[in-house]
Amino acid sequence: MDINEILGIANHATRFFQKICNVNGVKAKMDALESNMGLVSARKDDISLELEQEEQRPGKRRKNEVNLWIRRVGSLEGQVRELGRKVEERHFFYHSVLEDQVSGLATKVEILDKKSRFFNGLTLDVRPARGYKLQPGELVGQASQTIKDEIWDCLMREEVLLVGVWGQRGVGKTFLTKHIHDRIVEECPRFDGACLVTASQECNVGRIQADIANYLKLDLTEVSGVYWGARLKEALQGRRLLFILDDVGKYYSLEEVGIALERNGCKLIVTSRSRDVCEQMNCHDLVHVPTLAEEVPRR
Repeated sequence: MDINEILGIANHATRFFQKICNVNGVKAKMDALESNMGLVSARKDDISLELEQEEQRPGKRRKNEVNLWIRRVGSLEGQVRELGRKVEERHFFYHSVLEDQVSGLATKVEILDKKSRFFNGLTLDVRPARGYKLQPGELVGQASQTIKDEIWDCLMREEVLLVGVWGQRGVGKTFLTKHIHDRIVEECPRFDGACLVTASQECNVGRIQADIANYLKLDLTEVSGVYWGARLKEALQGRRLLFILDDVGKYYSLEEVGIALERNGCKLIVTSRSRDVCEQMNCHDLVHVPTLAEEVPRR
């Protein structure tokens, strides 16, 4: 065997040894890539759980950049799985090509990992709609205007959280409170909005809760009915809303419903045919809406 043959065998052995090293190097890089991808995927799962909890609160919407980041992580997860399969299955002659792909994905994973720290939060505060105008019609008569102003003055007093409006059927209690409702929806900076719920005799706590949840765009079906009150109370934290329970014929526990009244927070108007019901509801102020016969003094 001459020297050239010996050198050729040696070169071939060297190249073969280098390819074996390249195989081991690519697999090591692939292992590191899969490990980093696992950490980023775990971060994605944590962020998705945080978003699910945040978005249960009214007025919260996930940021577009967070959505985009989650989609990109999902795409990379598929690419890393596919590349890992190729590294395991391909002949070592292909590993020099796969090494570049591993390095490229590793860089992308590192970038996504750095971008996973959303220091300014995952969601945006979206100002909820103040409510729909009820448009009850024109308020006629000085007496009606006076009563409406009386109700309004009660609401604007900081210490008054619950106002009772009572009077016989048909005297205009609902009509007057609808005017209050629309004034708040249109222009009142003291409140974020207004919600009117009819709570007549055949009504129950669950129906009141469902109507309030619809106004808040809150899905209560995700929890058992026994937790609806707690869920509403949580959703109303930090909110300044006026609730109107109209045509109340019996006592309702606000704690059970989930309405928490507080200064610089939510307030409530109760309308009822019965003064006793208003008192049972612990109304701070009572406003009587008289009949026409009561308005006009007898001669």
